[in-house]
Amino acid sequence: MEGSAAKRRRVYSLEPNKIVEAVFARKYLSYLVPALTKMKENTDYNKEEHSDSLKKGVKFEVDMAMVLSAQGSAWSNALKLSLLREHNQYVINGGALSSSSSSSSSSTARKLMANCEYDQNLTAVTAEENEKEVMRRLRRLVPGGEEISSDQEMLAELKSYVRCLQMQVNILQCLAQAHSF
Repeated sequence: MEGSAAKRRRVYSLEPNKIVEAVFARKYLSYLVPALTKMKENTDYNKEEHSDSLKKGVKFEVDMAMVLSAQGSAWSNALKLSLLREHNQYVINGGALSSSSSSSSSSTARKLMANCEYDQNLTAVTAEENEKEVMRRLRRLVPGGEEISSDQEMLAELKSYVRCLQMQVNILQCLAQAHSF
């Protein structure tokens, strides 16, 4: 045994999703923690007038961390463009969003409220029209979903988006628990 080289066996996880989650978490934290640390160093917490600006900056960094951790999907590319467009508008206006551009969180909340309202007229619609309506509503929820033409591709993007949102929530909960002494 001394003279022979020991062969290494490659070990594969029985749960490949755990590997994906670990890679996502590593990328997410490696972007988010330094970004938030830099924000903390550059922010004066004593001034209440900067709290809105701070909230928007934290939201931008949290969303950008998710985009950079899930690169390669259509929704992450669309969300990245939206974030950069909104961030550039914010910087151009001197740190204050103009009244014409709404924050993405409030527009997302409005979309969710509109999608969650029970539509009385849907009961009279045929199953095919109902399916088209459901897909149309789902497309509005996923960043860049309205540009995706195939229903199969849309459902794959939706699955990816929801999974990344779940991982993001888990990571942020862990961070909150770790820092709430």
